[in-house]
Amino acid sequence: MQQSKQLRIIGFITLIVAIALVGTIVLKTKGIMLEAETSSSGTLEKTKVTIITSDVVADQSWGSLAYKGQLKIEEQFPVDVTLYSEINTDKLMVQTVNTAIQDGSKLIIGHGREFSDVFTKAALINPDVRFVTIHGTAKHPNQTVYTFDQGEIEYFAGLAAALKTKTNKIGVLNPTESGDEYPEFEAGLAYYKPEASIYTKVVGSRDNGKKAIQLMKELLSEGVDVIYSKGNSYNRDVIDLAKKEDVYVIGYLDDQSYMGKEHVLTSVMNDVSQTYVAIMNDFFSEKGLNSGKVILNASHGVYSLAPFGPMFTEKEIQFMKNEMKKYEQGELTFP
Repeated sequence: MQQSKQLRIIGFITLIVAIALVGTIVLKTKGIMLEAETSSSGTLEKTKVTIITSDVVADQSWGSLAYKGQLKIEEQFPVDVTLYSEINTDKLMVQTVNTAIQDGSKLIIGHGREFSDVFTKAALINPDVRFVTIHGTAKHPNQTVYTFDQGEIEYFAGLAAALKTKTNKIGVLNPTESGDEYPEFEAGLAYYKPEASIYTKVVGSRDNGKKAIQLMKELLSEGVDVIYSKGNSYNRDVIDLAKKEDVYVIGYLDDQSYMGKEHVLTSVMNDVSQTYVAIMNDFFSEKGLNSGKVILNASHGVYSLAPFGPMFTEKEIQFMKNEMKKYEQGELTFP
C-alpha cells in the first residue's frame, strides 16, 4: 500500500514537471516566432520617404519646418525618411530625385513650389513614385500639391490691421512674386477700413533680411504704419526695425510676439509640419493620395491666429472675438 502511494506521488510530480516543461517550450517558441514576425513586419512595412528642401535646416528657417515634419511622420507612421537640405539648383534637384528613386523611395516630398517643374519631369518617367510639393503645381496623376486655405485667418488679421493703422496705409512683404495671395486679408481690411490702401513689396527670398529691411524702409517712407510680413527668418529683421520705428507688424508662421511684444499685433500661424501628417494620412489611406491640388484648412491643424497683442484694448479684443465667433457660427461671410 505504501509503495503504491509513493508511485502515485512520483507519477503526479512527473506529470507536473512534464506539463511545465512543455509549457516553457511552447512559450519560448511563441516568443521566438513573435520576435521574428515583428522584425519581419517592421522591415516590410517601412515605406521609404524622401523630403527635399532648398533651404538650410536651422531655427527660424523654412527648412526647419521640413525637419519638424520629418520628426512628426517618423513618430506617427511606419516610414523611413531621408531629408536633403540646401538643394537649391535644378541640377541638384534632379540629382537628388534620382538618388531618392534609386534608394527605393515611394514618396518624394518637395518642401516648396520650387520643386514643381523638376517633379513634373520626374513624375512622367516614374509612374510608380508619388511626387508631392507644398504649394506649386501638379500635372500628372502621380503628382499632388498640398496648400493652405488660410483665408479666414488672414481676414481677421486684416481686421487687426484695420483697428491699429492711423495712416490707413498697410504694407505687405511677400517672399516671392508668385507667393501666396492674400485676398481675404485685403477683404478684411476693406470691410472694416474701406479707406485704407495696401502697398506690396516682394523680397525675392524667404530669408533675405537685408532686402526685407530695404523694402520695409521704402514702405515706411510712403507712410505705412502696419506691415504684414509673410517671411520666415527675415521676419526677425522686420520686427527689429518695427521696434525702432514704432510701427506694427503682423507675424507669420509662428507666434512671433516674443520678438517684439509691443509691436506684433498678432501672427498668422502656419504649422507647416502638420502638412506632412496630412500627406501621410492620405498616403496610407485606403484611397491613397489624390492627384492635383489638396487644400488644407483649420481642421488639419495647419494654421491659426496667434493671441492679440497688448496694444489692443479689451473692447477691441472682444469685438474681434465676436466677429470670429460670428464667422464660426455662419453669421458672418466674407465679402
